[in-house]
Order: sequence, then C-alpha cells, then structure tokens
Amino acid sequence: MKYRPKHIIEYLPLRIVCGLVGILPYRLGLGLAWGVARLAFSVGRWRRTEAVRRIRAVLGDTVTERDAQRIAWHSLRNMAFNLAETVYMGGARPRQLPQPVDMEDALDRFRAYVQAHPGRGGIFACPHMGNWELAGLVAPASHIDLFTITGQQKNPLVNAYMQRLRHSPGVELLARGTPNLLRKVLANLRAGKFLAIMPDLRSNQPGVPIHFFGTTANLYPGTAQFARQAGIPVFLAVMKRHGWTHHKLDLHGPFEPDPARSKTDDIAHLTQTIMTILDTEIRRDPAQWFWFNKRWILDPLPAAPPPAA
Repeated sequence: MKYRPKHIIEYLPLRIVCGLVGILPYRLGLGLAWGVARLAFSVGRWRRTEAVRRIRAVLGDTVTERDAQRIAWHSLRNMAFNLAETVYMGGARPRQLPQPVDMEDALDRFRAYVQAHPGRGGIFACPHMGNWELAGLVAPASHIDLFTITGQQKNPLVNAYMQRLRHSPGVELLARGTPNLLRKVLANLRAGKFLAIMPDLRSNQPGVPIHFFGTTANLYPGTAQFARQAGIPVFLAVMKRHGWTHHKLDLHGPFEPDPARSKTDDIAHLTQTIMTILDTEIRRDPAQWFWFNKRWILDPLPAAPPPAA
C-alpha cells in the first residue's frame, strides 16, 4: 500500500484545519491557528518543557522561568501563524496579506547590489525567525529570481500538500536528493539567480564548527560553500513578526567570500559572520526564533560506532 494508516491519520487533521483557514478571512484564520497552537502548547508538555530548557540554557539569568514560558509560547504561536499565512497566500486561491511586509529598506539594499553587479546572483540565508516562509512568497513580486532547496517530509501526503502550498509561482523548488543537485544549484547561481537557504540547521555529519549561543554548533557548510564555489555573496535575511499581522524584513550584507583564504577557512569565516549576527538578533528578540526544532542546533554529533574487532 502506498500510504500507511499513520500517514492518513496525520494528513486528515492537517487538511481539515488548513481547509478552514483557507476559507476564513485573514484574522479569523490566524485566530483558528492561535487556538490550535494553544492546545498544542498545553497538551505537548514534553516539547514545551524542552523548548523552555533550551531558552534558559541559552539566555541564562537574563530570563526567568515565566519569561521562558512566554518566549516558548510566542515561538510556537508564530509557527502556527506562519502555516496559516502560507495557506492563506498559497494553494488554489492565492491572496495577498492585508498588511504588506515592511521591506523597503531591505529592497533598497538589494537593488543597490543588483545595480552594482548586474547579472550576478547571490544567496539569502533565511533563518527560522518570524515568518521565514514569506521570503519565497514575496520574492517574485519584488522581481527576485529565487530558487530554494526543500527537504522531504516522512509522510508523503503531508509532503505533497506542503510543497503545493509553498510553491509560489516564479520560485523554483529543488528537492534534496535530486540527481546532480549541486551542479544545478551552481548553474542557477552563476546564471544570476538567488538561492534562499536556511543557515541555522545542525548537521548530523561533521560540518562547520561555529561559535553560537556561547558554545560550539556543528552546522551544514552549504550556505558558505555555495557562495565560495559560485563566487557570489551571502545576505542574511531576518524576518520578524510584530503583533499578529505586521512583518518586517531586515537584510544584512552582502558578505563576500574571500578567495585569498583557504577553502576551509573561508567557509568557516563566512558561516561564522552570518551566525554571529543571527545570535545577536535572537538574543534581542528571542520569541522570533523557532525553539521547537526537533533537531536542536546545539546537540552534539552522534557518537561514532566503535571500530570492528
């Protein structure tokens, strides 16, 4: 059988909730998402406790237990809002957000780069802050030739549905595991396109050791590696949600690779530059970041199996 009962059980509630969000006015859709998040926050005690533990481990004495609970709640609520906005703007009846994203300063920075380097591509490093999905939804309207690399959900029904929602016209999606993926990414970048990629993901293989949150995080090298190989810069794109409906995009950079450095040193330096700014942004407003990621960014690498006797 193509789909397991577990797949259907997970898929149906998602479609029901998203279907309701899709037919409701914007604010009512967010209200429904708020209710679902509130239920999940109350019922999912283990996930809530783990998020609070992470927040207090990172922020230390600057937050109380009550502060950490509030940050965790807003982080989960924002994730529910993100999904609701993706449903509202994507799918069969796409619409625009009633409140436009505040991104003029970011666009001015981007336009200055394009004017100075016509035909040259770049990378947008989009961390898990605010509604990071909005980058792909507003880019085509801003005349940004964007593409991105997408992961695959374990549930094929959920994966197919979410890909349809996220596939904004004009944004190319490349699935991980696609044959010749690296070649395709580099060809796009050298052709002047822009790659949106998440920089704040822990690698489960030896990657780039980066100082982050006061300790060492093992991150994927992809963002800086693509920039180095294609000879193009990285912008750090930080999306923030203010209240329920206001969004602001801050753009940092461009940060250029340095061919005078060794490949390993250059990738580490470029990644560290991005993550140092991100560390500051998260500490400034920690509720903007998603603390519930199943793969915690500070988890150590899995222990290597002992050598065979």
